[in-house]
Amino acid sequence: MTKILQRLSRIVLAVFALILLFIGGMNCQRYLTERHESKTAVSGQVIKSGSMKLVRYQFKSVTYEQIPVANITQTFGKVGEQVVVYVNDTHPKKIYMIAGATSLMILSSVLIGWAILIGLVLFFEYWFIHRLKLMSKSTQSSILE
Repeated sequence: MTKILQRLSRIVLAVFALILLFIGGMNCQRYLTERHESKTAVSGQVIKSGSMKLVRYQFKSVTYEQIPVANITQTFGKVGEQVVVYVNDTHPKKIYMIAGATSLMILSSVLIGWAILIGLVLFFEYWFIHRLKLMSKSTQSSILE
């Protein structure tokens, strides 16, 4: 029973690592697409809507309320604080805390790094268990002789 659970947990970890790798790759591709798009610096105010913090800003006389791109931890300021955000000129609902959209690259690097780490742990666990089996076979054969 424990062997089945161990194999199942390894499969779940491998699938999780692949999902992290896929999402990290998508964020990296998005960074490469959006890094050179023109952005305009706009002053906005941090507001709270429900359980989420948003930035209310005005761009081309239209008021928007959005979360900055790739800002998962919502560390863009306290409620009521004035912040500078960079609005994508072609897609005004995409706002960034940094003009170069480097937050997407940071997020993708973290996700890909965790995926590689999980993959390495799974690989070396498999290799170590395989080596232990070979060593136990050799000791069993030497004891029988």
